[in-house]
Parts: sequence; structure tokens; C-alpha cells
Amino acid sequence: MVRIYPIILLLILPFIGSAQVHASALEKELKKSVRYLEKIPEVKWLKVKKNNVIVGWKGLPSQFNLINTEAALKATQATGRTIDIWSVRHTQKKWITGTRPYLCKTTASRGKVRATSCNF
Repeated sequence: MVRIYPIILLLILPFIGSAQVHASALEKELKKSVRYLEKIPEVKWLKVKKNNVIVGWKGLPSQFNLINTEAALKATQATGRTIDIWSVRHTQKKWITGTRPYLCKTTASRGKVRATSCNF
């Protein structure tokens, strides 16, 4: 019975390591696809965590809704995954995805916006 545990462990370890490498590759591609947002004066910072992009805004531009939609579309096209763009105030640097408060959230999948709460 004791011999079975090392064998099981050896079979599971490659999957654990590959999941971490895959996640970092996804995050890298995601960062690249939304990096253009840093050029917008109202965007103070960006964070990427798994399939989420968190954007810290200081003020809202006139095209706020369009910017969030475009970012979600570009991100999902670049990664092929469902992506959530979370907009928060620039002071919420330690904000955690899914918690309140946030300005809005846009979800895109397969090249289409599936849902958005950005109605400013």
C-alpha cells in the first residue's frame, strides 16, 4: 500500500506544473492584449489575474462604455477564453475580483460581449 502513494504522486505532479505554466501564459497574452489601455489618461493602473482584468480609473472618459467593451473583445479574441473586465476606482488597488464596490463589469466570450453593467 505504501508503494502506491509515490506512484500516484508521480502521475499527478506533471499536471499540477503544467496548469501553472498554462495560467501564466494566459495571463501574459491577456496583459499584451489590453496594454493599450495604459495610454488612456484616466487609467491609472491595470492588473491581470487568471481570466480577469482589473482597471483602476481616475475619472471616467466620455467613451467609458466603449472602452470596456473593446477591451473585453480584444482580450477574448487574443486568448480564446471568457474574459471579465472589472472597472474600479484607482484608490482600490487591493480590490479582489467579485467583491463590492466596483464601477462595472464586462464579460466577453468567443469574440462577443456576453454581459455588461457599464451603463454610464
